[in-house]
Amino acid sequence: MKIVRSFLTILLAHLPLLVSAETTWLETSHDFGAFHEEDGEVSTTFHFVNTSDKPMAILRVRTSCGCTSPKYDKGAVSPGDTASIVVTFDPIGRPGKFSKTISVALSDNSPESKLTINGIVIGSAESVAKRYPVSCGNTLSLVRGAVMMGETTKGELKTTYLEAYNRATHQVQPTVENLPPYIRVTTAPGDVMPGAQTTFIIYFDSHQCPTYGLVSDTIYVSAGDNLDEVCPIPVTAYVRENFAKMNDKQRAKAPHVRVESTSLDFGKLPAERVVRTTTIKNTGKSPLKVRRVYTEDAGLTAAVDNDTLKPGAEATILVEVDPSVLPGALLNARITLITNDPEKPETIIRAVGEF
Repeated sequence: MKIVRSFLTILLAHLPLLVSAETTWLETSHDFGAFHEEDGEVSTTFHFVNTSDKPMAILRVRTSCGCTSPKYDKGAVSPGDTASIVVTFDPIGRPGKFSKTISVALSDNSPESKLTINGIVIGSAESVAKRYPVSCGNTLSLVRGAVMMGETTKGELKTTYLEAYNRATHQVQPTVENLPPYIRVTTAPGDVMPGAQTTFIIYFDSHQCPTYGLVSDTIYVSAGDNLDEVCPIPVTAYVRENFAKMNDKQRAKAPHVRVESTSLDFGKLPAERVVRTTTIKNTGKSPLKVRRVYTEDAGLTAAVDNDTLKPGAEATILVEVDPSVLPGALLNARITLITNDPEKPETIIRAVGEF
């Protein structure tokens, strides 16, 4: 008897068991590793021993996801006998890493036992395309092909996320290149297993960005193992000046911009380049700074002849149209004027005309 007891003591000490007063689980977790979605359902079996002196039964089993289903015998388990629960995971439509919990309630009134299964589903082409529709070479797939940082005030650090999926059969280390000084990217995790997900964490530091208004950049993402497979990812943000800390006294002494005309009619456009102008004036009590004059419309350029105006001073905005570059027969474009006027930091000037 002493020999048997000693053997059980050694066995229980070396197995990863979950022991209650009445039961002993021989395993509490299972890792399926990486497997293909097309392989279908995978199953594992958890065992426990009734270490009490009376029969017990499994009352109920709950799972954390409908993708996980348990099967077990609802009959009584005699003292010293072993019972089992078969847990099946359905990978269809669930590419990527997973971790699921199974909660088991027994009739011995002990706290629920917690079992876990985990693994990585290497998704089918169809499933990956639904969740990650943008292909980046033969390895990575992305949830979207562009990053929109949205509006940010000068001095703010803006953060957004871009999820990616490794559809290769080998581990990769994604890289991001062509970063301007005001954009930083980290990858978590940096080493991406087959069929696993990763996230590009994108930081936009507007304090380091020299441009106001619409900012457009392109960063390049690759899987790290094939530099020929590089994906261009547009990154856009809109940087506004931060006037939130100005008090009433400062606002009363602030600069104010007045635009002579916010509509430039080019009329019937000639074949060659043509220029129109409008005047801006500082009607405030402090220097007016023109942060930027720009247009995103093809065939137009805009510039100002003086970017700092003392109170009462004027400057001229020149807008040039190249009819040969216009996308259609009508000109209907917009020029954005950005200044340090806290009441009207942005003014839109329309440019119209026709061939």
